[in-house]
Amino acid sequence: MTFTMVGRFIAKTAIVLAALRIATALLVIFSDDPIVAASSLLGSQTTGEAIDQAVYVVIFAICLGVLTDISRAVQRD
Repeated sequence: MTFTMVGRFIAKTAIVLAALRIATALLVIFSDDPIVAASSLLGSQTTGEAIDQAVYVVIFAICLGVLTDISRAVQRD
């Protein structure tokens, strides 16, 4: 039960953080100098790289969420 709750928390937090990273990357694209802004604000060389990393986090969070749902379903039976 504890691991299920922790997993759900991590999955939800990862989704929120990935969405914020994508939103920040999209804001950086429209800045005056996106290359310098990307390296200072996002910690990556380009905004595309930051978006790619965020998509990987979303995929991880979805997989973790599915696993926690399976865990909850098994515990109820």
